[in-house]
Amino acid sequence: MWTEGTEVTLGQVVYWTVLLAVAAWVSFLVYRAMDRPRLVLHETPEGPRASLRDTIQYVVSMPILITLWWFFFFTVFLVSDNHVNVAQLYIFPSALVLAIRALAFLSPPTAHELGKVLPVALVAFVILDGSWRGPDEFAEMFDEAMEVETDWLVLIFVLFADYLFTAIWYWGWIRWGQPRWEARKASRKHVVHDDGGVAILADADGADGRSG
Repeated sequence: MWTEGTEVTLGQVVYWTVLLAVAAWVSFLVYRAMDRPRLVLHETPEGPRASLRDTIQYVVSMPILITLWWFFFFTVFLVSDNHVNVAQLYIFPSALVLAIRALAFLSPPTAHELGKVLPVALVAFVILDGSWRGPDEFAEMFDEAMEVETDWLVLIFVLFADYLFTAIWYWGWIRWGQPRWEARKASRKHVVHDDGGVAILADADGADGRSG
């Protein structure tokens, strides 16, 4: 409902258009970069392998990416007018980053959806409410955030947990589990009869990608 004195100007429309477009674009870049393993693998006769160059690039770049992702979520919580307290201002970004990165190895589609939760909620919040912290409230929240003491174990875990996730995924699944899984699939498809014939059986559990 329009109220007296309310006016819609071209500048307002352009302002919110640019704001939403930039927020959506940055959010897309963030969660699309988070929802998959970051260690690049190449096909070799022995199976998927990581080169020395790609391994070094991963080791060097990962803490930087984690920091950027964390600050993105931290900033969203800080500037939006919400009920997050100063402790949660640190806890929620850390938990989001760790949860998304862990799911990136277990279930990339789930990691993708979780990564979209905050950016989509942010866009919806801007459209439905449009409230941001006022200058005084923002300054007070920021000052309180700077005084929070964080356990150094939290910092180490947030920055370097992805190394653990990647090591388990690479050595536990890519190097050890996947070859055995592929061999098991192959053995279940070929059954040798007593007369020497070979019967081709469908993979009963659907692990070959087929169903029904």
